[in-house]
Amino acid sequence: MNPARFVAPALLLALVSVPSLPAQDRPASKTAPVRGTRTVWSDEGPATWAPRPTQNAITANDLRTRLYQFADDSMLGRRIGEVGNYKGTEYIAREFRRLGLKPAGDSGSFFQTLPFGPIGFDAATAKLTAASASLTPKKDWVPTVPTLANGFGPGVSINGVPAVYAGQWGDSAAMIDANAYRGKVIVFTAAPSAQRVAPSSGAPTSFVSCADVPDKFGANAAIAEEARQRANPSAPPARRPVPTFLRDPRATGTGAVAVLVIGLDDMSTQQVDAAFAQPMGMRPAQPLNANAPGAATISRAAAEKIFGKKASDLRVGDVGAPITADFRHQWRMSAHPARNVIAVLPGSDPTLASEYVLVGAHNDHVGVNPVVVDHDSVRAYNMVVRRQGANDPVCTPTAEQQRKIDSLIARARSIRAPRRDSIMNGADDDGSGTVVLLELAEKFAKQKTGRSIIFVSHQGEEGGLLGSRFFTDNPTIPLDKIVAAHNMDMVGKGRNWQVKYGGPNSVQMLGARRLSRQFGDMIDSVNANSAEPMAIDKSWDVPANPLNRFCRSDQVNYVRKDIPTVYMSLGYAVDYHQHTDEPRYIDYDHAARLGRFVHEVMTAIANRPEKPAIAGPDPTMPTCNR
Repeated sequence: MNPARFVAPALLLALVSVPSLPAQDRPASKTAPVRGTRTVWSDEGPATWAPRPTQNAITANDLRTRLYQFADDSMLGRRIGEVGNYKGTEYIAREFRRLGLKPAGDSGSFFQTLPFGPIGFDAATAKLTAASASLTPKKDWVPTVPTLANGFGPGVSINGVPAVYAGQWGDSAAMIDANAYRGKVIVFTAAPSAQRVAPSSGAPTSFVSCADVPDKFGANAAIAEEARQRANPSAPPARRPVPTFLRDPRATGTGAVAVLVIGLDDMSTQQVDAAFAQPMGMRPAQPLNANAPGAATISRAAAEKIFGKKASDLRVGDVGAPITADFRHQWRMSAHPARNVIAVLPGSDPTLASEYVLVGAHNDHVGVNPVVVDHDSVRAYNMVVRRQGANDPVCTPTAEQQRKIDSLIARARSIRAPRRDSIMNGADDDGSGTVVLLELAEKFAKQKTGRSIIFVSHQGEEGGLLGSRFFTDNPTIPLDKIVAAHNMDMVGKGRNWQVKYGGPNSVQMLGARRLSRQFGDMIDSVNANSAEPMAIDKSWDVPANPLNRFCRSDQVNYVRKDIPTVYMSLGYAVDYHQHTDEPRYIDYDHAARLGRFVHEVMTAIANRPEKPAIAGPDPTMPTCNR
């Protein structure tokens, strides 16, 4: 489940009276309890699970066999574009192949590769020299990342171009002759302050008392609180940087081929490092500010090498040494490709087989956290004050809450030693949906349905619903032949103490009637006649869209293509986007029951002579701006 704007800051262990553990050079694995010892938590299962052959039926033990592998520490949190995620998609494709399903990805494979990878400057190849003097990246200079705000281009490739000083950045009073700078490297001195800090409007969220944190446990509580916030908007967050500079038109209006700004000495280490950061993302349609000159920030010592005098002695029009530079802000494919995994079970009815019933879940999570924490202390804190995990903010416990937390930690300490933890395993989010998807594939593989069944393991949901967006924009089957889609995200929790209206047969369901009221009716009809009926909680499926719930998972991209879609989940629980989202805390019996229900619904739709009729978008429901 994508956290959208609800990601809370990292847990402050000081709030639970536990010393912070230092970060390590490699991820901290969890220490398994000694066999035969007591468990700490009421929902805690075994630390390990020996794999065993899976069977045609959708069972709890099959789910255990799959999830203890898929959400193991060795998978390193399955972040998109990283080796753990690549291993995860290999496992899914291997299972599809073993079950005899038909590949439905690119070029006859099970994979649909997303154009996803790092974008940025490469410190190893970036070069900047003044005359014959080579300038050292980070020490003497850093490239400027192009943004809409700064207007700089994506790179520089020049050889022996003279540098000319143009004064202070943003000084509109400085008159310059454009002809003196055309075809040259134009050099500025940075303005005295590029940023100011907004006045404080109160304590940061991290230090808000938990007594002042509103209750948003369950849809109705979230709706009430969000309505209160709209009626009484609060001040903006405290101490947010506010830019005070504008573009300098001289940088792009003179015909200069590159821009250098003297200001490296005033940049923080974090800012310097960020210049060569290479964040991962989808390939841009085109380079940003493609026709504008590229830029770099240089040190005062570098400026002295260029002009032969101190930066403070420079005057407008001073000519410096010729500059040679080669650096480019560019995208490249990840070394571990990001992939949707797609398989089809062909239908058996000559009339219906060209149509598809889709089921999906996302295979990625959020990787390894740079903060190493004590596993049981995090869970103790969250059990008391963050019942919906990252949906709830970090706060300072009240005295009574702190006593409860300390008591839980003391009990954990009486059973086992501290457990260093940095891997965000994503067992529930969405390892649970992924393994139910595989169980559905194994179940369907042994039966015949009129319509074809398509299984889509979506990539990059946590990065912004990337895989489902890519698939629906670049379908590997005719999109208009998908008669209904089922998305499963976080189907591993749902106990009555974990979520509002939870229980052993609960399911939260959103979206079934947004495009096709008939689709929702069919689901209800299947449920009414099921030997294992589900208690369907529709409290989240309302126009108010509490916690932005409907817009935070892959169903959005099917709805925008007018495909009847339902989102099924067992709900947000204490381990949501936490270090503690591990296979040992999953309710496998509940997840298996949900899997059997999804199978019943899909079977009914796959064999029904008529597909769900589309009534059109419900204007009262959120559109998610997509």
